[in-house]
Amino acid sequence: MDTLHIYDKLLQFALFQGLSKADLGALVTHTRLGFHKYAEGDTIARAQTTCDRLFFLIDGRVEVVTSADNGSYAVAETAAAPLLFEPEALFGVSPHYASLYRALTPCSVIGIGKDEIYKLIDRFPIFRINYFNLLSALIQKRHARCWRSHGESIDSRVVDFVHSHSRYPVGAKRVVVKMVRLAQELGCSRLEVSRALHRLQNQGRLQLFRGGFVADLAAPAHQQPTPDTFRQ
Repeated sequence: MDTLHIYDKLLQFALFQGLSKADLGALVTHTRLGFHKYAEGDTIARAQTTCDRLFFLIDGRVEVVTSADNGSYAVAETAAAPLLFEPEALFGVSPHYASLYRALTPCSVIGIGKDEIYKLIDRFPIFRINYFNLLSALIQKRHARCWRSHGESIDSRVVDFVHSHSRYPVGAKRVVVKMVRLAQELGCSRLEVSRALHRLQNQGRLQLFRGGFVADLAAPAHQQPTPDTFRQ
């Protein structure tokens, strides 16, 4: 990949915004960058594996799957380049990916190892500030989500459940969960959950399938995804 193309790709990410041309040139020249290609269906990163580098998706689309600790339910989302995989997972007491990342199309990824990230943080103040701002924004959003008031109706609780278990605010979500488990999560009966899901389906806000449902709760009804949006 030529240097100018690398510049353009890196500048799509907030971590590199504000770097001068000279700094960006020095970064590209002196940083070990790993360039990876993934075919459709390939796994790029697995949940609960060690995060020892930052992955920057520069081309393609991925499926991001996050599961409950006990495996009782999971949410799958689609995301497209440019995408940085879990920058918060690189440090801390548990440096592991929380989600699985699988290529939905041919994907191109740049990987930067943890040791190289340390050097960038030390050498480039703007990169360091950008990283701090990114982590702060993630923490603030998650804190605000915990304290957001929830609707009283079961329908609203279903919507809140989808949003609160999503990594990304928009896009299609495939929720794999049994009604009994969803009822437990929402604090209501299985019958109430079933009625709420069917009401939302009748409103064109989601589509039920055996073992779960698919929804893009922010999209118009005629643009709603189907179960085939994701890999079964």
